[in-house]
Amino acid sequence: MKVKHFLNTLEHERVHQAIRSAEEGTSGDIVVFITQRKVEDPLAAAQREFRKLRLETATAKSQKFAVVGGTALHEKVGQAWWNELVALLTEHFKAGRYTDGLAAVIEQAGRALRTHFPAGASDRTGERDIVEE
Repeated sequence: MKVKHFLNTLEHERVHQAIRSAEEGTSGDIVVFITQRKVEDPLAAAQREFRKLRLETATAKSQKFAVVGGTALHEKVGQAWWNELVALLTEHFKAGRYTDGLAAVIEQAGRALRTHFPAGASDRTGERDIVEE
């Protein structure tokens, strides 16, 4: 699938709303990053963007994707949780339900963030949520 088709079928406002909802009650940030560049290693590309956006300091054209987060969250949820997110997103994407998949994964991420990183004075909710390159 071409990135342009993917972006045209994606319901951006629904994804924004899912992110806003997931970020309620947490100091964590959720960002969806989409690039048109060819990416051989989506995990490495996502981690570079994660660092570039300085998300670590905050508490795929080739039909590849990665789900990444900060080390603090990873220590709380473990690798199995990340694998479940990837499986859920894969299932939705294979069925062409891109927005549904992103919304479902964002919702689960929000639950984990609220559990492990409740909202505090340094909450930056809403600063950035979908980044397209």
